[in-house]
Order: sequence, then structure tokens, then C-alpha cells
Amino acid sequence: MATIMGLTLPPFPHTLGELLALPPGVWTPLPILAALVGTYVLAARRFDTDRARAYILSAISAAVLSATSLPFVYIWLTGGFEAAWRAGQTGWTATMAQYVIAFFGTYLFVGYVAYRSQVGLLTGWIHHTVYMGLMVHLAVGDQAPIFMTGAIMELPTLDLALSNMYPSVRSDERFLGLMVAFRIVLNFTLLVETLRPANRALMSYSLVPSVMLALALAMHASWLHGGITGYLKRRKRAAAKAAEEKAARAAAEEEDGGVSTPDESPLVTPFTPSQPSITIRDGIFQNAAFANLPIPNIPALKGLSEALPQAKASLSDLQFGIKEAYKGGRERLRLRRRNAAEVVEQVGVAA
Repeated sequence: MATIMGLTLPPFPHTLGELLALPPGVWTPLPILAALVGTYVLAARRFDTDRARAYILSAISAAVLSATSLPFVYIWLTGGFEAAWRAGQTGWTATMAQYVIAFFGTYLFVGYVAYRSQVGLLTGWIHHTVYMGLMVHLAVGDQAPIFMTGAIMELPTLDLALSNMYPSVRSDERFLGLMVAFRIVLNFTLLVETLRPANRALMSYSLVPSVMLALALAMHASWLHGGITGYLKRRKRAAAKAAEEKAARAAAEEEDGGVSTPDESPLVTPFTPSQPSITIRDGIFQNAAFANLPIPNIPALKGLSEALPQAKASLSDLQFGIKEAYKGGRERLRLRRRNAAEVVEQVGVAA
């Protein structure tokens, strides 16, 4: 075995069996790296922007970490911190840690080549570099169950990645709710768990989990503050834009719905066709006589305000004419009765 800087390296494998017999941290990063790069190359064709492509690996990682964290979260909630700790000492948690190391290395490498403008200094390079160091610590130690229990905190990252890849599913309220539930409440609860004396004894009194969770909580609180601030600004801008659009619509309706001229308003001047729908035959009212009923002169509607006095006078004449017609009718009726009585009387005398 070769020794470099005090570290004893295993012999170089010559067969597949010897390769698989090596610790997971030796041989798993390379195939995971190839799988992630291949997945990115195939999926990147479906997205047009660098921002959307930058979240492909984040979505994959967050989905895998959230799903693999569920058994640890269930054991922790039902059996306590010690049960989750015992369950994670053997099995695939070490392999999972190696996967995360490979992912962060791939993410940084691909980001540097393809979309370096989308990777920030603090939340990108420094954040992921520190996590790579943490993964190495977890891979060679026995504290991987803590990380696997807290990996469910990647659920907001999955929501953020999907929202950037598919903007139609974005919901700021859902993302902020997930941030509060997992990045604040769950993070703080795990931090308290690692500070309890009994649990510190399980971790051989190591302060690494507590320090990392405290730093993560501070970073998550900063992210949440920025998220809420941005959300409120967007809501304010949206409300102002909606108010402007409402005012513009009201002004347009007021301009379009102003008082029209009588000839234009269908409420005042209804539509009349050039040919009447019912044809009145000539001479149908030949015997009609309205001698005492004057016909008023109706003014043009366009000059309604000017013709109002004339209309009032015509109305008075109309009322007077109706009364006169009524009186005349009574006189004619009286004459007819008198004539009829005279006729009857003459017939009686003749008989």
C-alpha cells in the first residue's frame, strides 16, 4: 500500500471485484459524476435560459436527498434522535454521502463552464465548498445519520428549482412556507437535539454537527429574510400595477360611456329601419275625425333643450283639446238621444 502525507492508500484495483471491494468513497464519485453530467447534457436541451439549466442538477439532488431522508425523519419522529443515529450507522448512508460529494463537485464544475454567472460567491462557491468538506467529514466518521435526517431540508430547494425550470408552477407563498417549516423550524429542532447531553455523548461530544446546523440556520434565516422582502416588494409592485390598470380602465369607460347626443344614444333614439316592418294601407283611417284634438309639434330631439318651452305649450294645448273633445262628444251624444226620442215620439203618434 502506498502512503501519501501519512495517509495509507489502498492498492490499485486490477479487477472489477477488487474495485467494488474498495470503500464507497473511492469508486462511487466517478460513476455518479458521469451520470450527473450525462443527465445534465440530455436535459439542458429542453430549456432555453442559463438560469433554468442551472437548476437541473439542483432539482435532481434535492429530489434524491429529500426522498432518501424520509426513512430517517420517520425513525427520528417515532423513535427519537438515538434511534435515527443507530439506524444510520450501517447501510447506504456512507454511499449517499459520497453521492453528495460528487454532486457538489459536478455542480461547481458544470457551473464554472456553462453558467458561472448564475453561481454566487457566498451561496454558490463558498457554500458548496464547505459542504464538500462536511461530506468528507461525514464519510470518514459516524455522523452521517444527522445529515441524512436533515437532508429533508432540501425540499424547498426542489420547489425553487422546479419553479425556475417551469415558471407556471411557481408559488412564492408555497416556497416561503416550505422555507419556514424545513429551513427554520426543522433546522432549529435538529440543532437543539445535537446540543442535548445524551445526544452529544452519542456523537462523542463532537461540535461539528451543532456548529454546521447553527451556521446553516443563520444562512437560512438570511435567505428567508431576503425571500420575504422580495415577496413583499413584488406584491407591492403588483398592487400598484393593478391599481394603475384599474384607473386606466375606469378612465376609458368614462370616456367611452359619456353622455351621447340624442341621435346617437340607443336609449333615447331607438333604431328605426328605413322600411317599417308593418305596412299601413292608405285610407284605413278615412272616417276618423279628431276635430277638437290638436296635434302638437314635437321638436327635434337634438334641440331638446331649446324646444322645451314649446313642448310645454303643446302639452297644455293637448290637454285643452282632450277636454274640448270630451265635451263635444257629450253634446253629440245628447243630441243623438234627443233625436232618437223625437223619432220614437213621431212613430207613436203615427201609430
